[in-house]
Amino acid sequence: MNWSRAKTILIILFLIADIFLLYELYPGILGNNRMIDEESTKEVIKYLEKQGIYVRCLIPKASSPKAPLTVKYKYFDSQYALKNFFHDPEEVVIKDYEDRQIMEDDRIYIEIYRNGEFIYTNKKLMENKAEEVDDKAALSSIEMFLKKLGIEGKDLYDSTQNIDRSYVKLSCSQGYKDTFLDESYLDVMATNEGVAYMKILWFEVENNGKTKKEIMDPMRALLKLADKLAQQPEVDNKTVTIFDISLGYYFDTDIEQVEEFDIVEVEEGTAIPSWRIKTDMGNIYINAYNGTVEKN
Repeated sequence: MNWSRAKTILIILFLIADIFLLYELYPGILGNNRMIDEESTKEVIKYLEKQGIYVRCLIPKASSPKAPLTVKYKYFDSQYALKNFFHDPEEVVIKDYEDRQIMEDDRIYIEIYRNGEFIYTNKKLMENKAEEVDDKAALSSIEMFLKKLGIEGKDLYDSTQNIDRSYVKLSCSQGYKDTFLDESYLDVMATNEGVAYMKILWFEVENNGKTKKEIMDPMRALLKLADKLAQQPEVDNKTVTIFDISLGYYFDTDIEQVEEFDIVEVEEGTAIPSWRIKTDMGNIYINAYNGTVEKN
């Protein structure tokens, strides 16, 4: 008999049994979508620590019902780029590849990927670095540049700024009504004279569903996480530390390829309210409607 395998199976069975007993002890709380009270929260935290799961962050309050979002990736095509980023379209060299299109003149270099990713580089600003950046001027340049793309300050989520001698660097993801819209990103660098570099993958919200559904309490999402980890032998005897728990929207990124490059047919999809649990193992997403692990 393979005793190591048998031991692993027994550990998993005992952990699942523990979760079942916890649900049995608190059927009125864990069995529905009602908010978990303070006493039960302490019991759940104790249970998680017994399983080697340590919460090192504030646990958010239960959320009001939310509807899913219908989204698609924002697509910047070649005509848009020619009109907005080049002084003389006749001087632009355009090359088509299987996964992307490249546009370039002596000053600007652009890559447009079929999945919606857009990369902009101002070659002159990247080469001619300012002696010392003026952060106010650089941030103003970023704001004006993003407005040209139809992006407002309210659309930014978890933004971080870094200032070195030559550049102001801004990184963030997309937000929707003060929650994250995952699988999106924006990285931009600017000097006193303008934006030198930008990489973006962004969404257009096509429809905010009218049918709102109850959102799972975050403590219940943590129990779903414990259940999932108990079924993963590779996590056996390891501790898991949780750094952040937040509610937002998760979108499955299987995008249909565009047949003709200048035809915008990026597939629409549904972004589901999800609890994002940041751990030292990476981010884990729990469907806030039914507790399914969307991504691990």
